[in-house]
Amino acid sequence: MNNILKAAAIVVAASTGIATPTLAETNVTAEEATRKVNIAGRQRMLSQRMAKAACLMSQELSYGSSFDQMALAYELFERSDYALRHGNADMGLQPEAMPSVLNALSNIDEHWLLYHVIIEDSITNGKVNANELEELDASGLQVLKFMNIAVFQTARSYADVSPDLPLGVTITVDVAGRQRMLSQRAVKEACMMRVAEDPSIYATRLSETVHLFDLSLNALLAGFEPAGVIAAPTTDIENKLREVRTLWVPIKDMMDRAANGEVLSDADLIWLAAETEPLLRTMNEAVGLYEFISAN
Repeated sequence: MNNILKAAAIVVAASTGIATPTLAETNVTAEEATRKVNIAGRQRMLSQRMAKAACLMSQELSYGSSFDQMALAYELFERSDYALRHGNADMGLQPEAMPSVLNALSNIDEHWLLYHVIIEDSITNGKVNANELEELDASGLQVLKFMNIAVFQTARSYADVSPDLPLGVTITVDVAGRQRMLSQRAVKEACMMRVAEDPSIYATRLSETVHLFDLSLNALLAGFEPAGVIAAPTTDIENKLREVRTLWVPIKDMMDRAANGEVLSDADLIWLAAETEPLLRTMNEAVGLYEFISAN
């Protein structure tokens, strides 16, 4: 079983026997609980979107759009982090009441503190030096690591608190939301091959990222019981995931070339960065549809 899908299965196992408040006790609807998992999961994507943009900026590729992506991702990460803890009416979130979730979110702070200083400096200066990228990437991966834990904890804490919100739904939203992050991480890894002392390290990481995206997409469409992932529960979600698959096919071909050791040209990397944007948007739309399952 793939390591990250296995991690989702561990979340399922770990929740057995744990007393969980009901949605009534937390005053949170099933839709809002799913949205919490969605927005927490989006934080993972934003962490890698900033690193991807930084790498493209360092290579002076699509500079204007890359700079805007970094600045917007930074602002949205900060705003979403506050919303997840303290609530935000525009995002449809109340203040977080689950101590386990608040603790998991607070564990990100020290890692975000370092990362946000680097990102903020890059935004202020409007440039990123190639020799600083590996440190920036390492900091971003630490944020991603602890954000992953926070998403898992959110999915576990809000699972089975209502008949409308079984554990399989929150786990599936977690996996679906992670696809957004993988799209950004993959472009970052292809870009980092151009600046790393040992490009093969990033080629190996890229191969793993592409493989995980493939496995997860198949699981979301057909279901994957060992990890608690349910098959697409509505026609709208299934159709949206099939749109993602169509967009993914040519992107994967380019990713596979890089994963096999080819350092992509300027033109190829620009194409890759551009083509993953509609993929990201469509995957984000698919994740959003899961919020309304309980209303159907």
